[in-house]
Amino acid sequence: MAPITEPVPTAAPAAHAAAEPSHDAHSTPAPAQDQPAEPSPAHADASGPHARSAEAAPPVGRTDIYPVTLVRRLQRLQDLIAAGSTAGIAQQRAMITEMDAAFGDADPSVWQDPANARALVMYFLGGGNPAVLRAIINREPKPNIDEKLLTGSLLYLEGREEPALRQLGEIDARKLPNGIGGQIALAQAALTVRSDPAKASRLLEVARLLMPGTLVDEAALRRAVLVAAQAGDLDQFERLSGQYFSRFRHSAYAGNFRQRFAAALSRMNVLATPDGLSRLDALLAPLDEDARREVFLLVSRSAIVEGKTALATTAAERAMMLAPAASRDAERARVYLSAAQAATPDRYKTAEEALKAIDRARLDPSDQALLEAARRTAELIRRADEAPSQTTSPAPAAAPSAPAVVASAQPARTAGDEKPSAALTKAQAKLGEIDSLLKDAPR
Repeated sequence: MAPITEPVPTAAPAAHAAAEPSHDAHSTPAPAQDQPAEPSPAHADASGPHARSAEAAPPVGRTDIYPVTLVRRLQRLQDLIAAGSTAGIAQQRAMITEMDAAFGDADPSVWQDPANARALVMYFLGGGNPAVLRAIINREPKPNIDEKLLTGSLLYLEGREEPALRQLGEIDARKLPNGIGGQIALAQAALTVRSDPAKASRLLEVARLLMPGTLVDEAALRRAVLVAAQAGDLDQFERLSGQYFSRFRHSAYAGNFRQRFAAALSRMNVLATPDGLSRLDALLAPLDEDARREVFLLVSRSAIVEGKTALATTAAERAMMLAPAASRDAERARVYLSAAQAATPDRYKTAEEALKAIDRARLDPSDQALLEAARRTAELIRRADEAPSQTTSPAPAAAPSAPAVVASAQPARTAGDEKPSAALTKAQAKLGEIDSLLKDAPR
């Protein structure tokens, strides 16, 4: 099921594609079951009476539930999570379990009230189990709401993007009540972000305008930042990031956002501009020192993997300035700084000594892998540099590609660069395995 903490379901990969241009899904949806019935050509208005009426039959399920009240309680809890309540995460898990059971047991007559039917869609777009929604849709009479909204929401939750977009694509979220309109706009953005990022950005703006200050607003702003990064729009990226850090820096999702923000920052190479560091400092000003340090560490690590040595060095140095002496973060910063320098002809010796002094046990597994890769890189370059130069020997044929940090660090070759060039050529012939270590180490 889609986590209640994420208004956009994890089963919809487009939402996370915006998050990471490689791209953000977090999980794989369960295989879809039977296709829901296709909507009839004429659809009832979302707030108007349904074409069908409930048969005068005795209830077969519970009628003592109040979906509108339950959904409001859940949304209030989610909004607290967006504001920084970590205790709310456990509470919402319990609440969603109870609501799944209550909604699944409800008599179909409950959903003939248009307000309850809207609450039904809002709940499942906000995190309910789509299998429960499918069971509800398969009962008669069906919920009293526009079937495009109902069927499209289910298809979206199940990760079936194309049919979901056919159902939801033409709906104007601005004409719906704000609560459901904001969630529909968020879903539409997720479904269009890969094919039309500009449209997705506009839909995310609609979602924010319809539900300001809510978890939907937080999620829409977070994703809008990543859409801007994917589009390479630096001004928009900075503007929206500044809004996020000002308004939602305490959100339960802020840590995840900082990781994605740092990766995007590295890809866009913001710090390569003359005023890049001062602009980043201004952007991070709303954050506390710990969060700023984390961002610089994340930027440095991302830059190492991408082979951006100068960026990795700058970010690691800034992280070291913000880290308490002898702290684990200071150790991480030293790893990243030394790893960035390990493949450079003029710094590998200093880097090798620094890497030897780092306590591997103080690092998490991903940084341990990076440490080992950096140590081996520096060692190979040292050995090649110390070996007698054989300028008459032919270059190795089909040498494996060097790690990103090595490839980016190589200076332009000139006639006076014979020794470093020969050393690096020899080292490159042995660095294919280290390349995969740097690229594939968990982040």
